[in-house]
Amino acid sequence: MTTSYFTILKNHLEHMQIEMVAAAESTADEAEPLTEGLEVCECTRLLLVTSGEGTLTVEGEEEEPLRAGDCCIVLSGTPHTVEARPGSRLTFKWCHFHASFGDRELYKWLRLPRTVRVVHDEAARLMDKIIYYVSHDELTSRLRTKAAVLDLFSLYLERVPLGGEADYPDRPSQELEKIDTVLRYIDEHLAENITVEGLARQIFLHPNYFIVFFRGMMGCSPIQYVKQRRMETARALLLRPDCSISDVAGRIGMKIYYFSRMFKSHTGLTPSRYRKLAAVTTVGASKG
Repeated sequence: MTTSYFTILKNHLEHMQIEMVAAAESTADEAEPLTEGLEVCECTRLLLVTSGEGTLTVEGEEEEPLRAGDCCIVLSGTPHTVEARPGSRLTFKWCHFHASFGDRELYKWLRLPRTVRVVHDEAARLMDKIIYYVSHDELTSRLRTKAAVLDLFSLYLERVPLGGEADYPDRPSQELEKIDTVLRYIDEHLAENITVEGLARQIFLHPNYFIVFFRGMMGCSPIQYVKQRRMETARALLLRPDCSISDVAGRIGMKIYYFSRMFKSHTGLTPSRYRKLAAVTTVGASKG
């Protein structure tokens, strides 16, 4: 399931919209707990433990140990509590935000871990940026906050073993199996006329429901994704000297004049210009 796993995450991060609502640093110990009982946030919560030891309890049952360098994601609407271990003072930086990826079911299907260990110093610097810009309404505050959050997600994902068979001790969810079938079909039929109706038939869904399902999993419409894959494939093929521009157009199911127009609209370069610049860049990199 590696193909769909990586593709789903990549598309959601690329299309994700973030509204940061709060950020700060907190401490807790036995004498001064953070909350009484389970807490429920209507926003996604990102935590970075900077010192001490503690416990993250989710829905009153699942307990995860916390120590410096642990990064936790608690999805919106999840009952949880953060507590210091007896005799320890727990310090962590946190931010609360609303995000367009916040579909709890999607993340259950992907089976992402709630807690991973990250590069502590780098993650702490990113959290400090978020805390600063949340409290300073400057022209670029929102852009810098989003950039820092995406960098934190990158640190988190780089520590997650994504999509390997070891991550699926049981059979993958039906949703992942369905989207995997669709994504593979698209990659295998880029040279053909791909329609929403044809894609929906691959997993026995009505086209209207299929569009909703696909957008929920991928963060974009089926037709947008097909165009994206055609352009990604074209860029890769143009790096191969054995593929003429007409060959590239044929492999992604386009007439050469339409392909040239669409490719320039997508990249700002004609296919021939892109190929020349990519060749120069590759040669320069190899010499370096």
